[in-house]
Amino acid sequence: MFPGNTGFGMLQRSVNDFWRVYGYHHGSTVLRNHPEVFAIESTNYCNLRCVMCPRGEPDIMERDLGNMSDELFQKILGEIKFYSNPCWFHWFGEPLMHPRLFEQIEYARAQGVSSLGISSNATLLTPERSQAILDSGLNTVMFAIDGTSKEVYEKIRISSTFTFEEVCSNVKEFLSRRKQLGTKKPHTILSIIVMEETKSQIEAFKDEWKRYGADEVIAKPYVNWANQDDQFVDLAVSGSREELRQSARKFPCGYLWKSVVIAWDGRVLPCCYDYDATLPLGDLNSQTLQEVWNGEKYQQLRKNESGGCNTTALCRNCNQAPGTAINPLWPLPGPVTNLLKRFTSHS
Repeated sequence: MFPGNTGFGMLQRSVNDFWRVYGYHHGSTVLRNHPEVFAIESTNYCNLRCVMCPRGEPDIMERDLGNMSDELFQKILGEIKFYSNPCWFHWFGEPLMHPRLFEQIEYARAQGVSSLGISSNATLLTPERSQAILDSGLNTVMFAIDGTSKEVYEKIRISSTFTFEEVCSNVKEFLSRRKQLGTKKPHTILSIIVMEETKSQIEAFKDEWKRYGADEVIAKPYVNWANQDDQFVDLAVSGSREELRQSARKFPCGYLWKSVVIAWDGRVLPCCYDYDATLPLGDLNSQTLQEVWNGEKYQQLRKNESGGCNTTALCRNCNQAPGTAINPLWPLPGPVTNLLKRFTSHS
């Protein structure tokens, strides 16, 4: 199922990457590469109302709430070949609210998923859950705490129950427990989103959580959710708002040739910006991932994206999609391509 980190596994990954890049540059609609699974959404229930999140305040997410079932989770793992590193077992929602989270993590590990991660707001990080994470075999855990002060944090991550002090204490106790056990797993990341409210606290945040033993502290770029709603740009750093509001992107979106996101109910989506599942490309309850990946909907979307006529509500105003300049003669390097163009233009 999973290629792993052996020599043969690395070769499989390299071959898959080759065909991904080939398909992108040649505008292929039927792909020879398998998709990477970026995220499997365990749940979209959440206990915070974060101002920068479509699931937050205001809650503009209209799709149903739920938890991924064991049956669907096991079906997905039985069919998927390639995962991102790590494959995030969350998308929207707080994964610690899923009642079967640790049983599903255990199943994934037993099936050979070599790199699995979750991101948590740490509100439910009790000593018991901390120990369960440490015992689970998770490769990566990310704790999202936006701010170094009560004022900033509680303005961004709104709750009537959980306080800044409690959340910080939960994470500090987790890091202390991990240190006492003498283990380096899971790789523990602390994250803060760069926005107007947090920009003056970024460096202090990094210094503080490094001091408490985090393996990595990251300042995540602000996401405008593909410009589907104007309100999100207003929260970005003031100097970046004009750029974030621009609707043009220079190159085709690389996600359509690389990866998928799987919602808790089994719908396959093209990227993590599709918070309301407005562009479902298949359903893993009744299809395999490979059937979806090269299905009619994906083929048409790739054709429109390559041709510059992708007018779907999700994609039409997106300017944060990854992409590069198209080289129609790839894998020949760009300079060779340019030389051939000059030669043929004079012949």
